[in-house]
Amino acid sequence: MSTVFGAVVWDMDGVLIDSEPLHLSSFMETCARYGFAFDAADSGRWLGRSFVDMWNGIPELRGFGLTYDELHDEIIDLYVSRVHGAMARAPAPELVARLAGRGVIQGCASSSPLRIVEANVAAVGLGNHLAVVLGREDVAHGKPAPDLYLLVAERLGIAPNDCLAIEDTTSGLAAAKAAGFTAIIWPNAMTAAMDFSAADYVLDDLAAFDWACVVGAERTNPNPEAASYRRGFPGARASRRPPGR
Repeated sequence: MSTVFGAVVWDMDGVLIDSEPLHLSSFMETCARYGFAFDAADSGRWLGRSFVDMWNGIPELRGFGLTYDELHDEIIDLYVSRVHGAMARAPAPELVARLAGRGVIQGCASSSPLRIVEANVAAVGLGNHLAVVLGREDVAHGKPAPDLYLLVAERLGIAPNDCLAIEDTTSGLAAAKAAGFTAIIWPNAMTAAMDFSAADYVLDDLAAFDWACVVGAERTNPNPEAASYRRGFPGARASRRPPGR
């Protein structure tokens, strides 16, 4: 492979952690408290999308007598109370650690709320390996808009076309490609039937990719401020959010 990449940016849910079943059960259980039986068969079209999209797209949610923030917090509280390390999606966390050992610059761009992203990172033990971790609150528009990927590239100090994205949904794929990233799709059982024809690579096995094409930090010119955006995980500097957030 002749292309060389300067950074790897991981999606979180469904890639680094097999979290979609817990997301769905947390959402459905919370909805059931207010008398709404969400159809699990309809969940596929919301994979990779943010809660604001669901709030705007599922009118029943606005009939619970709760504000957006109140309902969102209930769902997040339930999810965070149940996430655990056994949900890690092997071999992705091990690969992150191996790449970090080679000095490869890595980040995470997720459409989930920061509380969930941070809980997931802590659960799978990757806080020391991801230089930048972003959630939905960090940008104006979540996936499939390119905002998250553009911002993570900026903070890593690597041009988007020198970055490799690892995704599992069509919305994440669209976001990565719109930002100018090369995109690997690593589908899971919930996303395998999606149309990934726009992907640069579709892998059933992460080991099938030639990771030697991702160079270590000594071969790149990373943003020296990147580490300061890490979110207060063990070994990380204090959180620093963008102005106005």
